[in-house]
Amino acid sequence: MRRIGMNNVVRLCGICLLLFLGSCNIVKPFFIKNKKKEARKEKREIKKEARKEDRVIDSTVVVKKDSLILPSFDTNLVRKVMRSQRIEYKTYQCKAKMHFESGENRQNFTANFRLEKGTKIWVSINVGIEVARALITPDSVKAIERINKKAYLYTYKDIQKLINLEVDFNTLQELIIGNAIATDGKITDVKNLAGLSTVFLMGPDYKNQLTFNQADSSVKQIQLQTERAVSTSSILIGLNDYQRIDQRFISTQREYYIQDIKGAANLSMEVNKCEFDQVLDFPFSIPAKYKYQK
Repeated sequence: MRRIGMNNVVRLCGICLLLFLGSCNIVKPFFIKNKKKEARKEKREIKKEARKEDRVIDSTVVVKKDSLILPSFDTNLVRKVMRSQRIEYKTYQCKAKMHFESGENRQNFTANFRLEKGTKIWVSINVGIEVARALITPDSVKAIERINKKAYLYTYKDIQKLINLEVDFNTLQELIIGNAIATDGKITDVKNLAGLSTVFLMGPDYKNQLTFNQADSSVKQIQLQTERAVSTSSILIGLNDYQRIDQRFISTQREYYIQDIKGAANLSMEVNKCEFDQVLDFPFSIPAKYKYQK
């Protein structure tokens, strides 16, 4: 197993562990089938159906056990449903098992996240021991690599250049928490098929598809494409195994597939511990012996 390099760590922290330096060919994002995983998923769905209750979104929308049909002609109603699925919080912390693949690079590790909404993202990367730590704010990214005793300080624009993705700080927090992203675009269509409702959105430089499970209105999949003069990128996110934690409905099993001009990568994330609205600290310091890197 390869040791995690600092360039990989910074990129990993910078977009919620979605991008690494890779040398693979550009391929279309796709879901990799795993029979055992699918069987476990099916069992979980059966258990959830057994304990599921009706959920009221507002006075005009009731999510029943068997259906949530989003009308394409009523965009205000569709947006109410989209907003109802957002996870609201002041602070959030979680521990997650991660598996990353890009070309020949494969890595298992644990990531600890702490978030203060709109203000801080704290990340600790562990492979048995802590190998890196980062503190991300809307203005900067500070990171240390413990094995080689190196320190990194980037502006947010530096990070955007490094990962080749124009993503803002709030979007990073949404990705970590499991909320839908790029939801402000114009709703161009809604399709209802096979127990799923898909909302199509278009922004000034992106297209997005949000797919909801009609059974419980949870976000099932996000498929975002950005189109810019200098580059294009796409990200496909699958969200599964929703659980009720601290009165929030949160996906604990996620798959991220990302493609840009540098290549393609995928990341599996299993959230096994998380808490909301606790008093958190964000310990970060750069030891005097650490050397700053560019």
